[in-house]
Amino acid sequence: MQRARLFLLAAASFSVLLGAHPARAVTVYHSLIGAEVAVSFPDWIDYGSAFDISFSVDVSPMVPGNTLAFKTYLDTTDTIDLSGSTWEYTFASDEPAWNFTLFGTPGDATMPMTHDASGYSLRLYDPINGDYTWLWSSFNDRVVWTLRNVILNQDTRFSLTLELFLTAPETFVVDVPQNVLPEPSSRALAALGLAGLALAARSAAARRSPAARRG
Repeated sequence: MQRARLFLLAAASFSVLLGAHPARAVTVYHSLIGAEVAVSFPDWIDYGSAFDISFSVDVSPMVPGNTLAFKTYLDTTDTIDLSGSTWEYTFASDEPAWNFTLFGTPGDATMPMTHDASGYSLRLYDPINGDYTWLWSSFNDRVVWTLRNVILNQDTRFSLTLELFLTAPETFVVDVPQNVLPEPSSRALAALGLAGLALAARSAAARRSPAARRG
């Protein structure tokens, strides 16, 4: 009976620590002269595992008739691996003819990239207009840049800079992840530790029992 309870305890420990975690997104927001800038990434990121991170600019909260034009730069600390990454660019608008999605890889003409000891620096060109991205609030325009299959080696800082047309740039800094869970091997060791504690407690209880003392 005691062995069965110990087995169930160990199984429960593994299921809690190694079990599936429902995917949820963490989104951090920033206001840019009335537009909404957002960075989204998973709330569950293991070191060495691939994840996606998205950067969006939405002008729908702005007063209709306004236009937002900006250049985009992305800098990260040298704690990620982009060698197997791809980018995705989506333009969403109330005007159906303007909606499209394009794909590529970091370092191509649309997303030129430099990499040195301090980190990565990427320039996010507008695939259609080239230099500046233009958004119209009357059409609720929104653009989303997504980096897919990013490998996190350590905590990483993403700095998103929007250089507005004829004005000073604004930089939006996000630390990713905000809560990194232990690696799977660490969780397995923790589960084994719990099972070991349970076994030790059972042995101690057996030694303290009257039957054990009589023996």
